[in-house]
Amino acid sequence: MKLPKSSVERVGQALQRAELGDPRRKKRLTKTVAQLARKPRASLPEAMQSESELEGAYRLANNMSIHPQQLFDALAASAAERAMVAGDVLVIHDTTSCTFEHADPDEVGYLSTGKAGFYPHCSLVVEANAWKRPLGVVHLEIISRKQHSKRGRKNKASGLETARWKDRESTRWGRGIEISAERLATCRSVCHIADREGDSYTLLASMVGKGQSFVIRVNHDRRVGDPEALAEQWLPIKERVRSLKGIFEREVPLSERKRSSAPRANKGRPVRNARLAQLSFSATSVVVKRPGHLGASVPKTLTINVVHVIEPCPPTGEPAVEWLLFTTLPVASEKHVATVVDNYRARWTIEEFNKALKTGCAYESREFETLHALLMILAMSLPIACELLWLRSRARHDPDAPANEVVTPQQLKILRLMASRRLPPKPTARDALWAVAALGGHLKRNGEPGWLVLHRGMQTLLSYEAGFEAGLQASGKA
Repeated sequence: MKLPKSSVERVGQALQRAELGDPRRKKRLTKTVAQLARKPRASLPEAMQSESELEGAYRLANNMSIHPQQLFDALAASAAERAMVAGDVLVIHDTTSCTFEHADPDEVGYLSTGKAGFYPHCSLVVEANAWKRPLGVVHLEIISRKQHSKRGRKNKASGLETARWKDRESTRWGRGIEISAERLATCRSVCHIADREGDSYTLLASMVGKGQSFVIRVNHDRRVGDPEALAEQWLPIKERVRSLKGIFEREVPLSERKRSSAPRANKGRPVRNARLAQLSFSATSVVVKRPGHLGASVPKTLTINVVHVIEPCPPTGEPAVEWLLFTTLPVASEKHVATVVDNYRARWTIEEFNKALKTGCAYESREFETLHALLMILAMSLPIACELLWLRSRARHDPDAPANEVVTPQQLKILRLMASRRLPPKPTARDALWAVAALGGHLKRNGEPGWLVLHRGMQTLLSYEAGFEAGLQASGKA
């Protein structure tokens, strides 16, 4: 995908707050980011327009006088400003991995596979309305492991031991939520969203104690009680919710889930076919008991709401959908429960954001050798990924948006001539994006186009455009 002029300008503005100590550095940063935004998937030599600009981009990425955190902080301030205007926002927290096949893990860091890479822990702000527009990254923390851990299960530390570790990686969830909450303090409402890794009793207790709103997917089958029961009767949470009566039902489209190369991932996210699932929704309040390995500094119990989502009659051979969601949002009515579920479903936005970063911006293909340079390029790529995600989301959810928001007038002219999918007289952004996808080999029956097929289509379109411009120059019409 190629960002239009308005998106390129927004990307540049996101980094304007960075104080780099020299106006020439800021000028170089603005120019480099703008050129990357115009061709997000292109290699650095291809994106830069001359040898001098390419050399300047390399010097900028490797300049040790600039700390990547300066750029991350500028992006966070820009995201917070947009969030204040939006008023009601969701903050989606997630950790992903970035792999660099060419790099030395002793320099960049080790992934659990032993390969070179690191783990960005990201807090992405999106509007809480139906559009769920990404507003930017309000917090980013990099986890770079200095050695490959080969610790087997025999040497695995107990919960009591890990709870005492001050530098354990799991504390990133609390930091991400705390820093995001501070930066978004001027917003009308903020709701934090996290997947199962966020299910920590300590974290839940902290958020409840501070009155923070959240929706976090349950990971542990904790023992819970009934807040209204006179005598304590502790049951596993899955057993407790089984008897709940459904408040309402809804048909929800489920995407295909392919087998992962990581065995543990298949257990938590089993393979499934795409389908329209009939789901039942119920909710209640529970008292959660403090785990035995935690000390008295953490509350003994928490009273919290839980939403249960279940597929009563899954197709033969397909795993049933089941979610358990902890939340501080109200669950007294059908509308309340629907809001909780819709907020959690917005978590998928950060998965798409990660794809926009890795595939749409080709971030893992950037062949820098040092962690510093890779983080500098990461900071430049984050606002571009936000714009890519917004453009594709708008093409999906706003069918009447004009086509010139995702392609240039010249590209639109080429699509009319070369695309197998015919464009209407006044094409929308969705029409244009599907025509680009068709150039990449996308078939309409396969549903919405993904990042890879859009990239292939855009590469083909750019090749056609280069030939078109060459023809104009040869004929003297350029």
